[in-house]
Order: sequence, then C-alpha cells, then structure tokens
Amino acid sequence: MVSLNAGRFSGAVPGALVVGAVFLLGWLGLLPAPIMTVALLFGGGFIAGLFTRGRVRDGAVAGAICGVLVALAIASGAALMSLVESSPQYPPPWMTFGFYALILTALLLPYNAVGGAAGTAVRNGSRRGGNGAGERRRWLGIGIGTAVIGGSSLVIAFLGPLILAPPLAGGFIAGYSAGPRPEDGLEAGLVAGLFGTGIFLIPFLWTASHATGFVAGLAGMAAIALGLLFPLLGTVAGVAGAVVRPGPRDG
Repeated sequence: MVSLNAGRFSGAVPGALVVGAVFLLGWLGLLPAPIMTVALLFGGGFIAGLFTRGRVRDGAVAGAICGVLVALAIASGAALMSLVESSPQYPPPWMTFGFYALILTALLLPYNAVGGAAGTAVRNGSRRGGNGAGERRRWLGIGIGTAVIGGSSLVIAFLGPLILAPPLAGGFIAGYSAGPRPEDGLEAGLVAGLFGTGIFLIPFLWTASHATGFVAGLAGMAAIALGLLFPLLGTVAGVAGAVVRPGPRDG
C-alpha cells in the first residue's frame, strides 16, 4: 500500500506562499517579469523541494503539488476578478476558474516538479550518504524514461496516433527499474512522466507563444491536453512496470 501522510509533502505549502509573495511584488512593479516567470515555473517547486525530507522523487512530487496549488490560486483570483468586473462580455466565474485552472495546471505542474526535485537534491547534498546500486538503477530507469518521453517531441510529426505511446513506454521503463513494489513504480513513473512532459511541452509552448491564429491556438490546446494526460499515463505505466518485475513485494 502507498502511504501518503500529510507531512511528507508539506513543503508544497511554503513553496506556494513564496510564489504568491513574488507574484504580489511583481504585480506591484517591484520585480521584473522574467523573475516572476522563473518563480512561477520553477521557484515554488524548488522551495517546496528544499522543505521536503526524503528522496529526490519526493521533492518532485512536492513541487508538483506546489504547482497545482499555485495554479488553483491564480485561477481563483481570475474568477474573483471576473466576478468584480461583472461585465456581460465575460464568461461566468466558474468557467473562468476552470479555464485558467486547466491551462496553468498543465503548465506549472511538470516544471515545478523539476524544481522540486532540484530543491530536494540540494537539501540532500550536504548529507552525502551512499545511495546504493538499487537507487542508482532506479534513477537510471527514471532518466531513460524521461528521455523517451521528452525525446519523442523530436519525432512528433511521425507519431500520429501513437502520440500516447511515449509516456506509457517511459513510465514502464522507470517503474520496472524502480523495484517490484507498486508504490515504487508509482513514484518512479510519476517523476519520469513529469520530467519528460516538461521537456516534451517546450516546442508546443514556444509555438503557442510565437505563432499566431489557428496554429498558436492548436499548440496551446495540445499543450494543455498532453500536459495533463502524459504524467497520468506515465504513472499508470510505472505501476505496471513494477508489478511485472519479479521479486519480493513486501515493504
């Protein structure tokens, strides 16, 4: 069974608070836009990782949770602003909230997960205990799974209906390398899915930001859909990879 106690990922809360403080300073004109962008994409997750005890993948999960919290907070603010404006040309607040929540979650979740992993790696850097061959093999699998998912963006035009194959393959590799327990596969598949998705979405986000018209809209919608779906598929495949691996399954 996977144990998810509240304190394990409590670092997500200070990470989200730091992002809120940076966002407020930027809104007041005290910080430039690039700093706000870095804080939104990576900063909150990095702080969350610094406050997270455990393995690097625990920091990645804490960073992902931080990204979701920030996305929901910004979406709530946008919904409240639309309610204050109360203009007939704006959609209802619940629709505004759903729109921003979907977009920002797809964007902030994978990148803050990367920041969370980096933060926990920095935290653990001063305590250089040997990780052992099992841990090295686990991270090798996560790295290969990440490369499979992220590298598939280079051949996206040739994938067609197989576009969902990379997160399934990458998550399976990460889960199989993590160990025979389902909880190991779940965490490894999730981390590989988050990291790989962050790499995979870069060309989509670049196109959505620099193109115009239909192309920009299509790239943005694809980024939202894949940004939400890929980590989920990677997690499921990670569990499957761990389950089919032979070995003892007791914690």
